[in-house]
Amino acid sequence: MKKITRYLPILLLPAALCIFTSCSTSQISVNKKEVKNISTIAIMKFEAGEGIDKKVAKDCEESFKGHFIAIKKNVVERDKLDSIVKEIEKSQTGLIKDPIEIGKLSGAQALLFGEVTEYKQEVRRVKYNDYNKKTKKNVEKEKDMKFFTFQVNVRLVSTTTGNIILTLKNQYPENSYEMTDSTTLARYKERILDQMGTDLKDTLKEKK
Repeated sequence: MKKITRYLPILLLPAALCIFTSCSTSQISVNKKEVKNISTIAIMKFEAGEGIDKKVAKDCEESFKGHFIAIKKNVVERDKLDSIVKEIEKSQTGLIKDPIEIGKLSGAQALLFGEVTEYKQEVRRVKYNDYNKKTKKNVEKEKDMKFFTFQVNVRLVSTTTGNIILTLKNQYPENSYEMTDSTTLARYKERILDQMGTDLKDTLKEKK
């Protein structure tokens, strides 16, 4: 069976695209007019970088499905989308050169592509200054801290023009925590995804 070639848009962002970088977690570039005119989107299977569990990418898909539903967009059901992809794989070419074909078959006005490029945790020995009240001096010490790294990038592509109308990524992939902190890598990922949804919603509400 021939495999479908996923469309990874590399087009330059239109000059009219409004860029917002002031969100607490996300870096967002969006053509607000086009996004607001879209009623239905299809979420393609997110890619997972080398060594990253595909479940992490699946979790991100589900999160962004919720984000777009929250901003009043209809989302094509996964079963329907998978069925369309399978039909294309059975076709003579088995290829999709652009998102327009999927749009025609699914009724989606835009496709969301995503990729998780980083997802890891590690413990590092770090130096810090501890103030000594008796000597009234800073004393350099060392301690272990846990570091979490999570990076996800998404693109929304118009099925009418093939243009990228929105890009979104978390701009602070790494954070550190005390060893005694209860935060896990999975919880860190969930917090980032939740905030990205809030940032997206707030950005689309902002006035030009």
